[in-house]
Amino acid sequence: MGNSPAAREPNLAKECFCQGVGKFLDGKYEEAQQEFQKALDYDPSLPLAYCYLGIISLELGDIEIGMSWCEKGLEIDPHNGYLHYCLGAAFERKGLPHEAIEQYQIYLTDHPRDAECLFSMGCAYDQLGNCEQAIKFYRQALHLDPNHYKASYNLALVFGEQGHCEDAINCLEKTIAVNPEYWKGWIKLGLFQSFEKRWQEAAVAYEKAIELKPDISDSHYNLGLCYLTVNQPQKAMKSFQQALKLNPADADSSFYKAIAHVDLKEDESAITTLQATLAINLDHEKSHYLLGRLYHMQGEDQKAEAELAFLKQTGSSYYDSLVTCCSQKKSKKTKKAR
Repeated sequence: MGNSPAAREPNLAKECFCQGVGKFLDGKYEEAQQEFQKALDYDPSLPLAYCYLGIISLELGDIEIGMSWCEKGLEIDPHNGYLHYCLGAAFERKGLPHEAIEQYQIYLTDHPRDAECLFSMGCAYDQLGNCEQAIKFYRQALHLDPNHYKASYNLALVFGEQGHCEDAINCLEKTIAVNPEYWKGWIKLGLFQSFEKRWQEAAVAYEKAIELKPDISDSHYNLGLCYLTVNQPQKAMKSFQQALKLNPADADSSFYKAIAHVDLKEDESAITTLQATLAINLDHEKSHYLLGRLYHMQGEDQKAEAELAFLKQTGSSYYDSLVTCCSQKKSKKTKKAR
């Protein structure tokens, strides 16, 4: 132990500490704070009171204050592993993974089978971009606690970064098996299934993600892409409309809504939607290309030429494609005239 101040009222301190723990477990952080601070007023030598105050500060987003409580506690008890763990969490949240790892290692010396700290080690190595070490610690956490769904989820993300989509999918399936309400797991599952061209499965994953968390525009957008790919343009339309409702500045959702109109043979609606897309983003090259193509198909060559001119001026890779499209149409017209 370090320099421990004398306890003024040790019994009252223990009573306040126990009340603080109860409030903490009930999620009443501010009330718990008051009890732990009272406990320290009665007995400044309670290291776990400092630890709880540090944890509460981190939960409330006060990283510097959390670090301060941990450091004060370590002055009283320099070898207290829980205080080192809490300080490591503060360093991790502050974006200092090297310092976090150092503190976690101290804690793990006495608690080598703590799955949560092993998971935290994985997160810190993840921050450093050290995939090998991150995978190692996520796997150790899962070995000790197979139901640690966040470790499965993070492991999936690392596999995804390495291009191992099937491994990522396997981990995410375990994640949602443990916690079916974890919407982030469903979103990433849909993403990696899309990478593997498993469109029907991806659509199911995005549908579940939207059921759990309906206010994320990207989920509706990605679901729309899945529907387009499996030839369900009507469903795709609804998904893109919802994405645009949540994010009116989403030019890509507007563009693919136009694609859905084309698939439904609603060319006039497609043109109107593409014009709306360009109102969002005038430089959306795919919209200029498709708009030019639709104009040519309708015989509105002057408007098509305007789109062609824009693509040429911007040096777009879509310019040559539109030129080819227009040339083929002109060639057919010439043959008919003969």
